[in-house]
Amino acid sequence: MKVMKFGGSCLQSRSGLERMIELIREQPRPLTIVLSALKGITDHLLSLIDAAVAEQPVDLTLIRARHAEVAETLAEEARAATNTALEERFSELERVLGAIQALAEVPPTARDRVLSMGERLSVILATAHLEQEGIPAEPRVASEAGILTTQEPGDARILDRSRAEVLARFDSTADLVYVVAGFVGTDSAGRITTLGRGGSDTTATFLASVLGGPALLWKDTPGILTGDPRVVAAPKVIESLHFLDALELAHYGLPAVAGKALHPARRAGIGIEIHCFLDDTVPPTLIGDVPTSHLAISCVPEVAMIALVEAGPVASRLDTAGEEPAEPRPGQVLRALSHFLESLAQAEIAPLLLTEASPSGEASIVIRASDREAVEHALASQPLGLDTNIRNGLAAVSLIGSPMRGKVGFAAGVFACLANEGINVYSIAQTASERNISVLVDGSEAQRAVRALHTRFVE
Repeated sequence: MKVMKFGGSCLQSRSGLERMIELIREQPRPLTIVLSALKGITDHLLSLIDAAVAEQPVDLTLIRARHAEVAETLAEEARAATNTALEERFSELERVLGAIQALAEVPPTARDRVLSMGERLSVILATAHLEQEGIPAEPRVASEAGILTTQEPGDARILDRSRAEVLARFDSTADLVYVVAGFVGTDSAGRITTLGRGGSDTTATFLASVLGGPALLWKDTPGILTGDPRVVAAPKVIESLHFLDALELAHYGLPAVAGKALHPARRAGIGIEIHCFLDDTVPPTLIGDVPTSHLAISCVPEVAMIALVEAGPVASRLDTAGEEPAEPRPGQVLRALSHFLESLAQAEIAPLLLTEASPSGEASIVIRASDREAVEHALASQPLGLDTNIRNGLAAVSLIGSPMRGKVGFAAGVFACLANEGINVYSIAQTASERNISVLVDGSEAQRAVRALHTRFVE
């Protein structure tokens, strides 16, 4: 069964609704569609949570008006029924926000329940519009779609036993469009959970992996591009992209699809197609077990580099006789690095780059600047017996894609390109698979580096 996911911009205007319905009408049934919240609604729900925690008045006028505007395109009888269903959700939202306001804090389960509301409201609107157009449709939310998850607040993971639940709830012979709320699941206690960033895409690819796929993700941007269009002048659509290259891009700054949304499709061997909802002329990107058509240049604009260096003479390094060893213990940096990486794993922090010069020399780890506080806490709570130095103000610029594999002199070309621009490289790393070459440059030079590399290796 084909699965189509529609982003929040697809429902928010009459023209968007008409295009979505036309795309659905063209498809054989049964069909599953997965919906995001209306554009901007999740951010608005976050602001309502902040207001409730601050014990300020909580005003649902905007969210009611946005959804009522979409419902206005329905015939009178259907509009009345839809508004009644919407009002039930608004009443639930008011109750949860009221409880948060009374506590002056937000329990994680309450936060998930509030943030799930955008997708749950979208399902009501889309189902009503499809039925008005004579397209039989059934809504599915969380456990109704078989989406059972772990209990992590804000970042739940879909459980493998959901596969059997999905198969039991979707009839492969039905003349139906199943309308599923993306981003939302249910834990073992029956509580609403949310899947975190990229959650709606993850819902779609998981369902497609169970139902046979493919997964078509309709977005208000082009498919995956070779560079950020806000930085490079002439980015190209990557028309085909291998799963492993897509995972690299998701980690290194061009996340058109979140990494966790790629895993279900990759395991099941089904394709993911990324289509531009706003422009039929833009070619889609196909992600699968296919050759990658273009390199991409990505950037993580704010990173920190942590250098771990063998410490000078300290009491902890004295031998049993109380004397300083003449030489450092072999592998001291590696052992300390092992403990440090375990601390990062427990904090769920994934380093961007890691280099190690020698077993008793120096190691460096590059992290996102947003993770620095957690990393400093890990260093403080578990001293490594090493000197540590954290350098800020850097950016990680990456060339990603299997087309560079086996190309003699490619890394030299990267250095030459940046040297010609007068851009200093503080560090360089290449994956063993040769799918990624990343360089560290000064943050102020990041965009210039991206443009230079894009011109040289893509354009």
